[in-house]
Parts: sequence; C-alpha cells; structure tokens
Amino acid sequence: MNIVLIVVDTLRFDYLGANGHPEVATPSLDRLAARSWNFQRAFAGSFPTIPLRTDLMTGRYGAPFHPWKPLDFDRPTLPRALSELGYCTQLIHDTPHLVNGGHAFDFPFHAWTQVRGAEVDRAWITDDWSYLPNWRLDPMFDPLPRDEETVLRRGWNPGAGYVPTNRGRLREEDWNVARLFTTASHFLRENVIRDNFFLWLDCFDPHEPWDSPPEYVRLYDRTPGYDGRLDPRSFSPGRNRPDLSPRAVANLKAQYAAKVTFMDRWLGAFLDTLEETGLAARTAVVLLGDHGTNVGDRQDSPFGKAAPPLENEAHVPLLVHVPDAGAGTSSALVQSQDIFATLLRIAGGRPPEGVVSHDLLQTAQAGQAPRSLALCGTAVHTWKQRSAGVLFSAFDTEWALGVAADPGRCELRRLGETVNVAADHPDTVVRLRQAAVEEIARRGLDPALVAWLGTEGREPLPRDYRVTDAHPAPPGWRTYFGGLYHGE
Repeated sequence: MNIVLIVVDTLRFDYLGANGHPEVATPSLDRLAARSWNFQRAFAGSFPTIPLRTDLMTGRYGAPFHPWKPLDFDRPTLPRALSELGYCTQLIHDTPHLVNGGHAFDFPFHAWTQVRGAEVDRAWITDDWSYLPNWRLDPMFDPLPRDEETVLRRGWNPGAGYVPTNRGRLREEDWNVARLFTTASHFLRENVIRDNFFLWLDCFDPHEPWDSPPEYVRLYDRTPGYDGRLDPRSFSPGRNRPDLSPRAVANLKAQYAAKVTFMDRWLGAFLDTLEETGLAARTAVVLLGDHGTNVGDRQDSPFGKAAPPLENEAHVPLLVHVPDAGAGTSSALVQSQDIFATLLRIAGGRPPEGVVSHDLLQTAQAGQAPRSLALCGTAVHTWKQRSAGVLFSAFDTEWALGVAADPGRCELRRLGETVNVAADHPDTVVRLRQAAVEEIARRGLDPALVAWLGTEGREPLPRDYRVTDAHPAPPGWRTYFGGLYHGE
C-alpha cells in the first residue's frame, strides 16, 4: 500500500464545502472527503508551522509543545520508521521553512524536492524589482502607506524575497501551488509500478500572501468593475488596521477564499493523476491542515493567525482515505501526533516506544474516543509575554477553553462560536481548566510551571523552567525569515 500525506498550511476546518461552508468552492477536497474518514474534531498540537510538523515527524508532544527550531537528528521520525518497513520516502514541498535556514526536515527522506515561490522563500538576487502582473495599488487600501520601500521591503518583510523569486510569473501554472501539485503528479507517473512509496506532499497555500490569479479573486469579490488584481499592501500587517473600509475588509476575506479554491483546483489535478495512473486503488491518502487562521473574525487579530492559538487557528481539517477501509465522519478528538501511528499501521508497523499516538482508522471504524481533551499552544517560553492572560487552548467535543493561570481570565467558547461565555458557565471553566492542567502536566510541562498554574496566578511566573524535551537549537541558529532580509 502506497501512502501519501498531504499537509496543507493555513487551511481552516470550516472552509471546506464538505465541512459546511456555504460559499467557498472546494470540489477536490469535497471529493476526497466523500471517500474518507472526515474527522470533525481534529486539532493542531504545537503551533504554528515548524512546531506542528515536528509533531508529525516525531509523534511526540514536545513536553508539552514543540518550539520553532531545527528537527533533531537523533529522534525517530515518521519517514525513517516507514523506510525500515520497506518504504521509499519522498518529500515534495513548497513550504520553505522545512529546509531553509537549517531546519533540516529533508534529512529523514530518501529524496526531496523543493518548489520555489512561497512567502519567505529567497531564490534570487536582482536589482530589477517591480510589482507582479496581478498587483496594482487600489484606493481602498490608501489608509496604508503607498511607498514601495515602506510597504514591501520593510512593512512586509517577505516581499523582499517573494517578488524576485516570482519574477516572470504570468500564467496560473507558474504559481508555486500549481507547480507543487504538478511535480507531485510527475512523481506518481514515474512510480506507477510501486506499492511501497511514502510521499509527504507539503503545500504552503493558502498561507499568506493571499495572492491568487485574478479569476479566482473575482469568484469572491464581485464588485462591479473590479478586475481581480490585488494591492500588495493588503498582504502586510497593516491589513489589521481598524480604519480599513468595509470594501477593503470584504476584499481581504475574498483573498483567503480565493486562495483556498486556487489550492483546491491544483489538488484536484493531483487526485486526477492518482485515478488516471491506477494508483488510487492501492494508495492511502491522508490530508491534514497544519493550522487555521482568522478571516475577519478575531477581534485582536482580524486577519492572519495569532497566538495564543484559539479555535480558528487550532481546529483543522483531517481526512483519512484508505482503500476498502470505509468512509464517514468521526467526532472523536484527535491531534496531529495521531498521524504517526495511523500511517505506521497502514504500513503494517507500530510506533516506537515513547511515541504517544492513536490510530485514526481504528478510532473511526470502532467509534472509539482515545482522547478526552486536545491541547494546542506555542512553546512555553512565550508564556513570559502573556503570563497574565490566555496561555494555551484546550478542546473537548463541545467547548474551546483559552487556559489562563487565573481562572477569571480564562476564555470559554462553544465550538464554532466566537463569543466568550466564561462568565455564564463558571463550572465548565473550572472543570475544563483542571482537566487542561492535568493533561499538560502529563505531556511533560515543567513541574515549576505546573505548580505555578496550581497557584492560579497568585505567584509570579517562575524565572527558570524547561521549555521542551527536545535538544536546544544549534549555537548561533535563528530563524532566517525576519531581520536577515535587512542584513541584520
């Protein structure tokens, strides 16, 4: 049985037609969902991009969440475990973080290919720097500065690399998401006789910038006379300014919907190739969103992901298709770590000792509920900046709780709703907070922090504590996508 794992960056659970969105067109995702186990209560664990993929690679919690750092070379990994079962392993990705700047997510694979062009990718140096053909300044974003240097080279750091990397982009087929799935289709055609490949297909879209061909944007912004071109100022942090007009806000919402549909169209081309080659009959396909985002519906950060992660960020789509293994929906609580056990079971293996991972197929087929609570958060060193407020999130099948040290600062929402109703359900807050503290302690939170949570915030945050059970980042290492653009 071949195995394909598709990780889709920044895909919200509720933006799939199969999960109830009334307007956004996702026919390819819906087609896959119709023949899959569709998990309605799947939540990211470590947040965001690299921490989540460390969950997937290792099947571990990170004690309790993985930080953003390179992959440890001496930890058992999913592709390594599958290779020991006789699988050849291939990574195809346009997610630059996996390999740029020493992140080292390529080393467990027999082979890997990067498709260039996503945000923060830096493929080319040139003095010829100009707007891409589908961009233009638009008066609706005039509350933001018009100066190119301020907007794209300083205000939106990734623009310094994104524009040169995408120079010459004209046709839809030139976008990185199209080239990603086209490359993956080539892989299928060249491995059509295999029954033992593991393909990790890592898709950065619909991550920012929400930059799509005009015809996709016009699907969702139908303003008379609008040509679908985008103002690159709308990609910058300035998009969260409170003085943007309703027209500009509507355009931002259309941008995300367009990017989802654009990604879905090229995912469909890959799924078509699975069928055309005959591989679909002997290939398992698992699709997971790494995290969600906000599309005008979080007050403190209307557009884009924010930390600590709440439901919009943490609730993700998860589809598991295995030929002849059934299909349907499951409301069981599952997390990203559960991919590890699931894929090994499909391959006829089992997780190594120390990996806490649950088989999703068994969960769905038997109607089991292996978890009573799901947790999502950033590495705990970030608690220093937010010790008085929400630290991480906990989810059961009905509620989402933003967990704070002080119970009075916890935020409680029903799943799928945005109103904080903690004051109306104090008993639920107490129950879920206690369960969340017990669960995060079980996942390896430093005892000093467990004790501090037990004081309900009446004591100051400890000065020293362990952040993770992973190795420290290499000396001198830092993320490559921030100040490095400016020569710092």
